[in-house]
Amino acid sequence: MNKITIIIGAAAAVIAASAVGYTYYMTHPSVECTTDSFSFKIPRGFKVNDNEYIQDTYGQMYKYGFGGDIIITEMDSNQTPRAFSETLGEDDAERKKIDGTPLECYNIENNTKHEKDNVYLTGTDNHFLIMETDSSFINGFLGDMAMKNIVKTVKYTSDYRLADLPDEYDNEYFHISTGVKYSFSDFERKEEGVLAGQTIRYRESDDKDKDYYPALSIGVLDSADAEKNAENYDKRYESKINDPEHYHSVVRDKQELFGYEAEHVHFEHYEDYKGTPVTQVYDMKSFIKDGHTYYVNMTYIKDRDEADIQEMLDCISIK
Repeated sequence: MNKITIIIGAAAAVIAASAVGYTYYMTHPSVECTTDSFSFKIPRGFKVNDNEYIQDTYGQMYKYGFGGDIIITEMDSNQTPRAFSETLGEDDAERKKIDGTPLECYNIENNTKHEKDNVYLTGTDNHFLIMETDSSFINGFLGDMAMKNIVKTVKYTSDYRLADLPDEYDNEYFHISTGVKYSFSDFERKEEGVLAGQTIRYRESDDKDKDYYPALSIGVLDSADAEKNAENYDKRYESKINDPEHYHSVVRDKQELFGYEAEHVHFEHYEDYKGTPVTQVYDMKSFIKDGHTYYVNMTYIKDRDEADIQEMLDCISIK
């Protein structure tokens, strides 16, 4: 009897030691990895999924445990880490700040009929590293422990710093001075004939709903055909007034902009923005000056962003 007990005890000790070793192998970061803006370490037990489609669609995916997957993705957002964490997961997800990490970090855990996953977000200066795995019993335990350890190894390697960004922009057509609240960026895609173009948005919003909107774009075209400019605004008006199912409060008139008489079109659109019904406003103005066409397009949420849009306009001076 004692011999059987000893054998069982020894076997249990071996199994326990193996379990501890396996857990350490799957959860202790030791292998260096990088993205465009971050470096971090992953456990040696992780196996990279080198499928190009998965990498292009999801980011870096690693196999671990008993068929589990951890996806590690780099994302950008003009929000604070706290605000960005509130945009991830379902509304009733459990969110908590994680202490003891080099960069600000949050855990978002979904456990509803729609989703069962576990997400860690860490980052700074509008750049974020996001890790996600499922919440199954065994893999959920290993994955959560692994991600808790990985976020403690994350370093921000980019030379992009919010504090270093210029708050002044100047060209021969206009000047922008945004201060610290807003930032500007070149048009990602410039249409033919656009001589200059900038878009103003929040630099780093602490409001989860003020990332993409409000936004103001100012551009200068190399043409100055007042009649054609007016016709273009007439066409915009007609396309919206003839589609009442999607657009309402459509207005076509002339308004003052930076001291110039400008063509003007205004229309509104109801939509479900991040799960909340809102009225999205489009306000477009354009005027002719010194052989060029200047235009300003404003997009914002009604009854929420009007003050922001006016502040953005106040940042601009025409030369």
